[in-house]
Amino acid sequence: MNNQEIVKWVKLLFLYSMIFLMLREWLMPIMELTDTGHFSLLLAFIVLCLLTNLFNMNAWLSGVIKLLYIIWFMLYVHSQSEQSLLSELTTSVAAVFTGDWQAITNSFKSLLFFILLWMTVYLIHHWLTIRRSILFFFLITVIFLALLDTFTSYDANDSIIRTMIIGMALTGILFAEKTIHDMGMKSSWKNYGLLIVPLVGMLFVSTLFAMSMPKYKASENLPKPLESVVNWANTGMNTTGKIGYVENDDQLGGDFEADDTPILQYMAKNDQYLRIETKSLYTGKGWTRPKGDIFVKTFEYGDEVTTSIKAGPARKRDLLQVEMNKKYDFIMQPYGLEKITKGNAKSNKFYIEMESGKIRPTIKNEKTSLTAYTIQYSSPVYSEKELEESRVAQVERDSGLSKKERKEYLQIPKAMPVRVAQLAQSITEDKKSVYDKANAVVDYFNNGDYKYSRTNVAVPKAGQDYVDQFLFDTKLGYCDNFSTSMVMMMRSIGVPTRWVKGFSEGNRILSDKDDTPTSKSYVVTNNNAHSWVEVYIPNVGWMSFEPTIGFSGFDQVEKESDAGDSVPGNKQKKKQQEQQEAKNKEQQQAQEAKKQQQEKIKEETKKEQKKKEQQAKSSQLSAKTIWIIVGAIAIVVITLFIIFRKKWLPALLIWRYKKQQPSLEKSYEAVLKRLKLIGLTRLDGETLTDFAKRVDAKLQTNDMSQLTTMMEKNLYNPNAEVATWNDFKECWENLINQTRG
Repeated sequence: MNNQEIVKWVKLLFLYSMIFLMLREWLMPIMELTDTGHFSLLLAFIVLCLLTNLFNMNAWLSGVIKLLYIIWFMLYVHSQSEQSLLSELTTSVAAVFTGDWQAITNSFKSLLFFILLWMTVYLIHHWLTIRRSILFFFLITVIFLALLDTFTSYDANDSIIRTMIIGMALTGILFAEKTIHDMGMKSSWKNYGLLIVPLVGMLFVSTLFAMSMPKYKASENLPKPLESVVNWANTGMNTTGKIGYVENDDQLGGDFEADDTPILQYMAKNDQYLRIETKSLYTGKGWTRPKGDIFVKTFEYGDEVTTSIKAGPARKRDLLQVEMNKKYDFIMQPYGLEKITKGNAKSNKFYIEMESGKIRPTIKNEKTSLTAYTIQYSSPVYSEKELEESRVAQVERDSGLSKKERKEYLQIPKAMPVRVAQLAQSITEDKKSVYDKANAVVDYFNNGDYKYSRTNVAVPKAGQDYVDQFLFDTKLGYCDNFSTSMVMMMRSIGVPTRWVKGFSEGNRILSDKDDTPTSKSYVVTNNNAHSWVEVYIPNVGWMSFEPTIGFSGFDQVEKESDAGDSVPGNKQKKKQQEQQEAKNKEQQQAQEAKKQQQEKIKEETKKEQKKKEQQAKSSQLSAKTIWIIVGAIAIVVITLFIIFRKKWLPALLIWRYKKQQPSLEKSYEAVLKRLKLIGLTRLDGETLTDFAKRVDAKLQTNDMSQLTTMMEKNLYNPNAEVATWNDFKECWENLINQTRG
């Protein structure tokens, strides 16, 4: 390996290292904002793509290696799902063509992401080796990070600085490379040093100048151009979407249409609110989580689960059996959860996010979804006496919350209008206990001018607070409006409060599994997606409240015993009578419900039979549909190959000639043919030298002149050494690549 080859190899190694670091800056926010895992494995794939390019590996061998890595990744990450990997991919392909985006599986998304990474690395390789310019990708990266830093929770301050350093280094090296190539200079350390040292000096001086200049604090308000963009974006968001659970609550408001798609069925003694997570950071537009690490605690089947909600007494202990219709990578929690006793997969482990309370099942340390599971719970019970004795002044002295938690659950945006706190104060000022103050806010919504609606629900404009808009302007909304408003009102009077997401209790259904009146079945649909409030009662703990109009809420308060109940015999008899009466009522209601629904069951069975027949037909058609899709893709691919043959034929020619290493004459003829295709033909009476100069002027290169000089030596100087493939390979490849157009 001569000195020029060493310089070239070191240069490429440096360029690819810088490209790896820049691609890493792209991946980091994607991982954080989309909650995507396996960051190290994705980086390893990028390294693999860059190494195959660095060592100029055979295209077919390189492609096979990358495909094997993708297949291994898919099997390693997605092999634990219930569906086979192939069926998931075929289902997702069909979903793409039908527009059913929610049906696209994670495995298919991973495959598309790998293809995108593959294409990106190939494109960057083309920019580096052929175009010798990375400015476009550099600018796109800076713009991408700036937009994320401005409009999302991602902090890109350090990323932008790193990207600027990497981008300037890449631009400088490529500028030196292009200058050396265009000027016909040798690729030596000296020549690179002469071109790069002034650039480094200029960067050093400009950096010192920037650091020495006075700094001004950035304005907290958005500039007017950005404010207009936000207004436009918010206007676009005010479209009707389908109701259902989503994890992102950065922007609340807007209309929703009903969706009775079943999410799950559960069996329990009584109907249950199903809790998923809590959120504490209110932005004025919606809810998010504070920046920083997510602390978790792991557990297994049968382990006692530590949550912030205290379970009730042993006498109220019961089981909740859940069967999922839709895949979620978290657990639906009844209030008073004690342990998860079993699930459809025995190898599961779990972790609970300590901040939000969300419980996620895992397999091999990766999030997964369960189709069925059983939870042991005991519904919380609160003493009426303790609730009535609670006071706001006790919050600071209560040991149940740390200082950090108190600050977190009392957070209010600085921009929130003062009239929100004034309204809360006027509603609760004549109430002494925290419990009564919370109920006063609930009663205010139920007895006031507020209306529940999923349509015509406003989205706050820039500079407008979501809660303030609802309380004083629109007075119309759904659960998010009522619950968020109550959280802010309670916080404004000094009571720690948090926002809760999950599903309301659902609807009772008749099921063959109903053995006794104490085992009831319920179905939960997308319509039951809901949010409510949890208030911290000093010396009691967290307690749930339902501020939304039209929802049943929670029955958790245990009143003090009557005088007659103090006698053990009377108390026991009264309990037995109450239990017997409750059983009789439930049996009567169940019998009446069964009679009323006997006719409906017949109709439903007919409908189910029709659905099964339709599904059978659709399954037969699905195979045909897949073949049609495959055929259509094949036609499109072939058409694209024909249309863009000028792009890929040169690459094929280069690959073939590298293997054959033909003579200079044959290679020169190939160049003339390719030049003819782009309109550069040799004129009558034109010498090879003149033609070469005209080509170089057109293509802005000197490769044709170099190749022609070698050709003329072979033709007119019999004593000259015959030029070998290595002598003219570089300029020949450059000319062939230039003919791509």
